[in-house]
Amino acid sequence: SVERIEAIAKAALKQVDVLELATMDEQNEEDKGTAKKAAKKMKHIVDRSHMHPGVNIFRQFKRLLGRAMQETLRGKAAIIIKVVQQVALGVIYGGIYTLGDNQASIMDRFGLLSLIVIGATNMAMAGTIRSFPKEKAIVSNELASSMYRTGPYFIAKALSELPLIGVFNGIFGAIIYPLTKLQPGKFKTFLGLTSLHSIASEAFGLVIGSISPSSDVALALFPPIIVLNIIFDGKNISEENTPAALRWVNKIGLIKWGFSGLALNEFEGLEFSTKGPRRGPVTKTGEEALARFGLDDMKISDVIGAQTKLIAGCWLLSFFGLALTRQKYEVMHSPRK
Repeated sequence: SVERIEAIAKAALKQVDVLELATMDEQNEEDKGTAKKAAKKMKHIVDRSHMHPGVNIFRQFKRLLGRAMQETLRGKAAIIIKVVQQVALGVIYGGIYTLGDNQASIMDRFGLLSLIVIGATNMAMAGTIRSFPKEKAIVSNELASSMYRTGPYFIAKALSELPLIGVFNGIFGAIIYPLTKLQPGKFKTFLGLTSLHSIASEAFGLVIGSISPSSDVALALFPPIIVLNIIFDGKNISEENTPAALRWVNKIGLIKWGFSGLALNEFEGLEFSTKGPRRGPVTKTGEEALARFGLDDMKISDVIGAQTKLIAGCWLLSFFGLALTRQKYEVMHSPRK
């Protein structure tokens, strides 16, 4: 009958509605599960910035040191340019200065040693300031991804520069020492002091590069820092007449300590003749010449100790600067009801 057919049709429609509702519920559950998995996966990815690398720090350091050495040696153009700079400066200084034992040679020696230190400071700091901020931009991403820690990277970076510093200073010293006729028998100490000064200058450049957001900012900070170092180099203004607020600069002056070390090495044991042109009172010994600049009570060991502390302090500040300025990301969490 018609009524029976209508009843069967209504029952079939109800079953279809029930099936559709069940299917929708299953789809909603699947969507919720997929969303939870995606959120969990995203949280895992972003939270990696707070995780520690799986490799221990010694293995990290070994691999990072190898990479840093490769990167340093790969820049052949930069190495060639620096070698040419050292050779050119050695030849220029050697062509200008020919030191003797007369009274006029005293000021010539002080002038030459001052130029050597200022030149070494400029080249070591400028090279680091130009390159390190660019490298930091890449390293910050790797640190944020927890590929390695800041400590192993920084130690590897600092140590990888040392061999080339020794090579460059060796080339420069081998040219300038015989040409200018600096005091015989003290070349090894001269080479060690110039290398130590270059390391200190490069460490100071790392501090500037680590706190600077870009190379432009680092290069803008470079000239005033160099000017301050030249002013407080121990010759331009006495420590007694230095303003009280700036006396701390004398303690950390790169050029001051570099010049003091080379002057002590050069003048100790020298004797000068009283003949020929002179400026000021007659000076017979190197110790008397050192007394003019207040260096008669200082020892080379004091210079080495001061520069070693400068290097350690600069490396420590650079480490903290790199750790505090690295990139950070906001952590995403899965949505909660």
